[in-house]
Amino acid sequence: MHKVALLSKEERAELFAETARQMGTTNAIVEKDFWVVWVLSQVFADARLNKILMFKGGTSLSKVFDLIGRFSEDVDLILDWTLVSEEDPNAARTNSRQNKFNKLVNESAKAYIENTLLPILSEILSPVCQCKIDDKDAFSINIKYPSVFDDAYLRSEILLEIGPLASWLPSEEYEVQSFAAKYFPKLFSIPKCKVNTIVAKRTFWEKATILHHEANRPEASEMPLRYSRHYYDLAMMAKSAVKDEALHNLKLLENVVEFKKKFYPRG
Repeated sequence: MHKVALLSKEERAELFAETARQMGTTNAIVEKDFWVVWVLSQVFADARLNKILMFKGGTSLSKVFDLIGRFSEDVDLILDWTLVSEEDPNAARTNSRQNKFNKLVNESAKAYIENTLLPILSEILSPVCQCKIDDKDAFSINIKYPSVFDDAYLRSEILLEIGPLASWLPSEEYEVQSFAAKYFPKLFSIPKCKVNTIVAKRTFWEKATILHHEANRPEASEMPLRYSRHYYDLAMMAKSAVKDEALHNLKLLENVVEFKKKFYPRG
């Protein structure tokens, strides 16, 4: 995969354009998909990162589990919270102490992302890509990739959204491949990469509880931005075997609910 990342612009353009033609999609989507998978491959091949980060969210539903058809371009990663706090995150606390703990963990995570993760990512992704902390969100790292196609709707950056307040369980190691590698595997010495990922049935309950929360949103509160994706994702998962797996694991639902009550209480 790294060999393709180092191809000339002309060679990458030819590969992505032909893949897009066969898929019936845009060149820019195929290009960005490649760089998303390449970044994942570099992150989870690095011994400093693959034990402290976990892949989750909408992009995992499309790239790992092939459950959704929408192009999810950002990457959600969980940071091991033992790196940013010595306290037991699951310890019983009063509401005020829990809120204080949550804030301290998040502030420590911001510092860790900037001072530790950013230098490592810059090292392993350079000179191909450039990395910087997002201007609006200190939990996110923008990765600028060498785009050969312009698109009015897709920015030539990958946003790594990293946070410590998320559960690592259950998770497994899965394989991921880019569209280009799927259509032209012989061009890739290693067409797939292994990524530690939250299992789809937990994401099912994460999405379901998000929408339950939204259904009970106070009338005075506005609907958060980009929430339509959760409706789509859950609808697609409901058409798959993941729905039955989730419905037969109500203990997992209880875990998701209790986790959210503790770390994301409704204000």
